[in-house]
Amino acid sequence: MVEKKLLKAVKEFQLIQPQDKILIAFSGGIDSTVLTYLLIKLKKYLQIDKLVLAHLNHKLRGHDSDLDEKFALEFGKKHNIPVFTKSIDIKTLAKERKKSIEEVAREERYKFFKEILKEENLNKIATGHHLSDLVETMFLWFIQGNKKGIKGFKPKDNNVIRPLYLIKKEEIERYAKEKNIPYRVDITNFQTDFLRNKVRHLIIPEAKKINPSIETSFFYMSYFLNLDEDFFKEELKRLSQNFQKDEIKLEWFLELSEAVQYRFLQEWVYIKTGTFLSYKQLYDLIKIIKRENGTKEYSISSKYLLTKSYQSIKIKGYNRKPKKSYLYTLKPGDEVVLKEVGLKIKAFYADEKILRENIFNDKNFVCFSIDEENPIFEIRPRMKGDRFIPFGRISEKKLKDIMIDLKIPKDMRDTIPLLTYRNKILWIIGYKRSNLFPIDKTSKKIICFKTEEV
Repeated sequence: MVEKKLLKAVKEFQLIQPQDKILIAFSGGIDSTVLTYLLIKLKKYLQIDKLVLAHLNHKLRGHDSDLDEKFALEFGKKHNIPVFTKSIDIKTLAKERKKSIEEVAREERYKFFKEILKEENLNKIATGHHLSDLVETMFLWFIQGNKKGIKGFKPKDNNVIRPLYLIKKEEIERYAKEKNIPYRVDITNFQTDFLRNKVRHLIIPEAKKINPSIETSFFYMSYFLNLDEDFFKEELKRLSQNFQKDEIKLEWFLELSEAVQYRFLQEWVYIKTGTFLSYKQLYDLIKIIKRENGTKEYSISSKYLLTKSYQSIKIKGYNRKPKKSYLYTLKPGDEVVLKEVGLKIKAFYADEKILRENIFNDKNFVCFSIDEENPIFEIRPRMKGDRFIPFGRISEKKLKDIMIDLKIPKDMRDTIPLLTYRNKILWIIGYKRSNLFPIDKTSKKIICFKTEEV
């Protein structure tokens, strides 16, 4: 059954052609060992010209890692197959590069594989990924909210092939036992403090109680999700002449379907800034861009803003000017230009019509119930020790923590003006009002503030 399924995958997905020279990613575990055994057995039938093993010692499990490498060398010798090995301290590299161990391990593996491919004139890399791996991968990305990963991996990615693609883990284990195939066991694969192992040993067994054919279901879902993704990749290629532009016309952008809009935004921003937008950022940006009126700035990262005007969207870097100290005063009826931040603010007493039209739907408009005759307000940048009571709360928080919660980048925080009254912050202008002086049915005098760009 296992051999038939491998041959079916080879034929259905055109994984192996006559005279292929294949490098096998050989860890020594059950998957890569069974894969190697099968390709050796079917070498003549598939007309494979050459098989080579590549084993990267990650130095993650001490003496066990060295025993894995020894096993790879002995396996190759027994079956008369060349074996290439390399040892790398992945933990140290991950710290130096400030990346996860898994990410660096993968980078180094494929770097090593490509070196051997070139030196030995090979044309394909075969990995031991199987159908159960596919289900784990799709579950893993689903749990983490990553739409891109939910589609799983393909049976073939360029020159990387996965001949075990249609085979379940239990079928591989049964085959290894029947054929008495030796392999190495990595005990860390059973430790459920790793997320993938939790998915493998705890979540999927429970899911299979609901759907015993879960592998088949995920196989078909992966197939069609990958078709969708390939279609949108072609759509983006068609639009690729726009990726180098600093400014995108709204008229053109809004003619695209939303499914293409967010993908275009993600690719455009990545090409221009090196920042890969999260789904939340994409969701927020699409909503901002589709508003009919007004201009808006949105923080892409600590270095870049996306600005939306009436006609276009563009990317610009933060203007990192040194912090300037300023202090403005105003009272109802006054209008002040804050030249340091390019804003104009006016204060006035409100009537019912103004409240009804503005108070709940405009971040540039805010009102307070203050009965004092001719109150005087101040506008200034933040100062050390500032505290703020968010609307709907009764206790103060550090202003710095509030700005972090609002996702205001560090570089921008000193540029945000604050409206104060009696040394209390009423409004983080353009972002959030405080819980002070709320409006209710007993309010007699309501003072409002409105800002606009200058």
